[in-house]
Amino acid sequence: MKNVHNQLLRFATAATVVTFASIAQAQEAPAGGQATPARADTSQSGTAPTVGGHLGVAVPIVTIGNPKTTVIGSDFVTLGITPGISVNLDEHWTIDFEFIALNQLKNTPAPTTFVVDPGVVRHFDGLAVGLRVATQVGALTNVGLVPILVVPFKVSSKLAYFVEGDIPLFLRDDGTKMQPSASFLFQTGVGF
Repeated sequence: MKNVHNQLLRFATAATVVTFASIAQAQEAPAGGQATPARADTSQSGTAPTVGGHLGVAVPIVTIGNPKTTVIGSDFVTLGITPGISVNLDEHWTIDFEFIALNQLKNTPAPTTFVVDPGVVRHFDGLAVGLRVATQVGALTNVGLVPILVVPFKVSSKLAYFVEGDIPLFLRDDGTKMQPSASFLFQTGVGF
């Protein structure tokens, strides 16, 4: 168990160094005219960071783990609310502080699951990709990485509708050892 924790600590440290190096490199790059798909506003005139956010709904579809795989409908029905605060460093890079409150609609009563998953998002023309670091609050020891893919649709100069696919990859303590799991989560909402 101690070996797993040491490996996780080394991985988290390396990921943090890479993330901050990428952010520093992005801040040094000259501002271009590329659209920012995760935000409705398609340009920024200054170099100072701007603040935005998003509000969405998340639906887990499938979880592959040990000892079994669970699927929406037959095994669970869960709905989550996903607010987030975004710090837009420039037209390409965003630091996003997201929180997810998940409620079971099947197999109730069940406690609300609260996940904190801040991350870094890189914007391209027509889509954005990112990586979040996640933990479930109040659960046994757990840590996760969440690769994301976002496709936005501009509604106005200050508002965008988005669809997002997330793949939460977690290590969770089951009381005896750390167990890996992988899930697919669909998210949709508005960014501002």
